[in-house]
Amino acid sequence: MTARVLLSVRALTNLLHLDLSSNRLVLLPPGMFAPLPNLQHLHLRNNSLVAIYNSTFSGIEQLLELDLTGNAFRTISDEGLRELERFSGVRLLLGQNPYVCTCEAQELANWLNSSKVRVGDADRLYCEFPAALRDVSLRGLGAQALGCYGKVHEEITDLSIQTSYVFLGLVLGFVGMVFLFVVYLNRKGIKKWITDIYEACQNVLEGYHHRYEIDSDPRLGQTCTLKNKDSLLASMVP
Repeated sequence: MTARVLLSVRALTNLLHLDLSSNRLVLLPPGMFAPLPNLQHLHLRNNSLVAIYNSTFSGIEQLLELDLTGNAFRTISDEGLRELERFSGVRLLLGQNPYVCTCEAQELANWLNSSKVRVGDADRLYCEFPAALRDVSLRGLGAQALGCYGKVHEEITDLSIQTSYVFLGLVLGFVGMVFLFVVYLNRKGIKKWITDIYEACQNVLEGYHHRYEIDSDPRLGQTCTLKNKDSLLASMVP
């Protein structure tokens, strides 16, 4: 209802201060505040907001303060952080939200320590879950504390695979060098072996060729048979 009112009212273009606290807001549609180009102070505390999306705050380029305390943010996604990054000169308040400090919150923790956005209560952003990290400051958390072991394990696995491939390449290269060295030392014997094989193959081919000629011309077969008989008779007559 609040969003529809803002989108339909055009007489609020000069509005400087807007307080929508405690209105049970759950979602902020993209461009919701576009009709308020001169807005400087926006208070959205004590609602039920869970996410910030691309273009949620588009159109309010004069903003000086954005209060998002007391909502239901468990973390802020990469998309939401990019949207907030537009407000480099804005005083941003993000406290009193039930932040869940698991691996998904690592980007938020890194952003708090490196962003140019002025988060007025950055030192008062605490983990609500898990119980082991309750009341621990988000800014002081690293990947290990947040349980981001999966990425570390993947990096170690990738490194191991790369090392295995390198080792395999070295072994294959060494075997190839030994093979070439053995071939070089036995080059004369290998040459003779190749020559013998070539001659044997040539003799076999010549035999097949000769047999093919005889089979293709029956007269040659008869002539050879008669010659064989004459030779046999000549050897039998004294």
